This record gives sequence, structure tokens and C-alpha cells, in this order.
Amino acid sequence: MGAMKKFKAVIFDLDDTLYPEIDYVISGFRVTANYISSKLKVEYEEVFNKLLALFKQNRNNVFNRFLEPYNVDEKFIDECIKLYRNHFPDIKLNEEAQVILQLLKKNEFKIGIITDGRPEGQRNKIKALELERYCDSIIITDELGGIEYRKPSEIPYKKIFEQLNVEAREAIYVGDNPVKDFITANKLGMFTIMVKNSNSIHKQTEMSLSSEYLPKTTINNLFDIKELLNLE
Repeated sequence: MGAMKKFKAVIFDLDDTLYPEIDYVISGFRVTANYISSKLKVEYEEVFNKLLALFKQNRNNVFNRFLEPYNVDEKFIDECIKLYRNHFPDIKLNEEAQVILQLLKKNEFKIGIITDGRPEGQRNKIKALELERYCDSIIITDELGGIEYRKPSEIPYKKIFEQLNVEAREAIYVGDNPVKDFITANKLGMFTIMVKNSNSIHKQTEMSLSSEYLPKTTINNLFDIKELLNLE
């Protein structure tokens, strides 16, 4: 893999690439279940299990669906949503993410993250995962000016090249969601890697996507980057 020596930077997606996003969901439901349980005098475990079950059926409007039978007002639903979105999560980096980030740093690669999502939630995740100690640049796309800057917009990619002082061809992009993670990175000339993630909230839909959406290579977990880049 001598050719891999040309790379200077590795840029990661966050959710379901560096840690399992379901852990964030569980953490948020624990906090909100506690609140709902104390306010509505319902058993905590019952609330938590039901929230999780509803989420697994369909990610949308979980609190509205759960609270429907309780005849609560909009304000109560809003409180639950706010609690979930602003909570400080109980999450940890995947073991392989920790090892790879340390190795990349030791081998003097620039490390970056491009992540979509509401800034308050993403900032709390970044803090909980202590990612600032590894990363040279972290871009939360919404902070660039709103949801239109989310992937697959080219702007966050170009911005991170600038911040890391690298060209697209010198950078690798690692993500898990072929619907939005690789199309722009491919177009700009990055080397793209998809982590096969059986726990991913996103259904892998490679079969139905055209080739421009697909990564240059697929790995089973982040440990495979060690071999790919000859990290020691």
C-alpha cells in the first residue's frame, strides 16, 4: 500500500462512524423518561422501553406518539424534545475509533470531522467523546449557515481542506451512509472509505445507488485503516 503514503489527512463522519448513534438515542431517552416518569407518575422503565420501541418502529415524532394517550399540551412535548436535544450524552468512542485516532495522530496525519445535525446536540456529542484532543478541525455543517450546508454540500468539504491545509486528493473521507457521505467526496477527488456498520441507524442502501454514491473501498471496522495506511 505504498500509494497510501500520499495522504496527509483523514476526515471522519461522526454518528455511526466513530461511535454507535443508538447509544446517543438511548442516553437521550433515559433523561426524558426520567422527566416524563416524574411528571406523569408512570413507571420509568415502562416509559423508557416504550420510547425505544417506538423509535425502532419509526424515528419520527417519538415523543408525540408516546404522549398521545396522556392528553398533554404542546408545551410538555416541547419540553421533552428540548431535554433530549440539549442533554449531555452518556456515549463513548468505539474502541477501534480510539485506537485509530491515536495512531493517526502519532503518525502525524491531520484529523478532521464533518458532521450534520443540530449544533447543540453535535457539540455535546463532540465534548462527551473528547474529540477535540484528536482533531485539527471539526465542522458541524449547520453552523456554516443552516441545513443547506449539510452533506452532500461541497462547502463543508472545501472548508475543511482549507482548515487542514490539504488538497482533496491528499485526504481520505470515512463514513457509514452511502446516501450522502461519499458522492461529494468522490467528486472532489478524495479517497472514500465506508465502514460496514451492522448497528447503523441508517439502512445500508448501496444496492439501489448509482456508482457515484459508492465508496472507493469498504472496511469491516476502523481497525482496517491501520493496515490500509501502514500505521504503526
